[in-house]
Amino acid sequence: MSSLTYQKIVFCNEHAEIIDADLPPMQDDQLLVKARCSLISPGTERAALTRLWDDAEFRENPGYALAGDVIAAGRDVEGFSVGDRTISLVNHASFCLVPAEPWVTLKIPESVSYEDATFLLVASVSLHALRRAQITFGEVFVIIGARIIGQIAIQLAKKIGVAKVVVLDMQEDRLDLARRYGADVTINPTEVDQVDAVFDAVGGKGAPVILEATGNPQVIPTTFKMAGDGGRIVCVGALEEPVSISFHEEFIRRELTLIAAFQPFCPTTENLYWKWTQGANRKLLLDMIASRKLDVHEMLTHRFPAKAAPEVYERIKTGETAMLGALLEWNHED
Repeated sequence: MSSLTYQKIVFCNEHAEIIDADLPPMQDDQLLVKARCSLISPGTERAALTRLWDDAEFRENPGYALAGDVIAAGRDVEGFSVGDRTISLVNHASFCLVPAEPWVTLKIPESVSYEDATFLLVASVSLHALRRAQITFGEVFVIIGARIIGQIAIQLAKKIGVAKVVVLDMQEDRLDLARRYGADVTINPTEVDQVDAVFDAVGGKGAPVILEATGNPQVIPTTFKMAGDGGRIVCVGALEEPVSISFHEEFIRRELTLIAAFQPFCPTTENLYWKWTQGANRKLLLDMIASRKLDVHEMLTHRFPAKAAPEVYERIKTGETAMLGALLEWNHED
């Protein structure tokens, strides 16, 4: 196949640009995918754009959720054919080459739209965090931050059988959505003392399990105060700044457990002790979306043509709060 020129998004000097590039030759185990749409992850991508998260590779290839159509397949590829609709763990681009591996690329079921499929990768972040939390039936679960990760965590936690889901966020529209997704108690920290409100919601003993999904380091000390003795705190946000707590008083003497949930560390290969690989998690979530057991569509708040990406990222950089799920649509007729 001759070289194909495509468009991709890059971050340069804290701005987003669209550039032309040439795809390398397709390998025998790869698929060539023509993009339909890709989902912006505002928290992660804002951190990379502003260099709070200093990852040069991600700045060169931002994004990780692209839905499209297979237009060519390597000779060693099995299970995929030209014309298949796919969702891939890959950057924002008009075309992409992806491995035909289940932790990278999955077929989109007929009952799932391209748009809904793009939420699959960030949904797997939520699921990995819940597995790391080891939530048990009947526990109270507190979620701080009601962006995409938090909204999906609400739905998954209700499936597990938690006794109560308590959600904190500063935006009333996100709290409204959280209630529609099953949150039992919603708290706006701008209106009440959030620590007292959590203790009241839990029953006066503090939270047994907390998911911190804001990525705001200033929230962490408050999270420790919300936790009950022996509680578990799971951090999934992109925390790129130092955090100060009284380690002995707030952590050791209360026997808290601090858990990091970094989804890329989830195994890609099944072993005797861990069946839930990245691919297995995503297949489960895709099946849940297809069977309407997991809703993602209400989180899609904005659609933009891909050519508008530079302006879109300027809005994200300023911390626009109304943008929850933002979709870039790749128009190949432009």
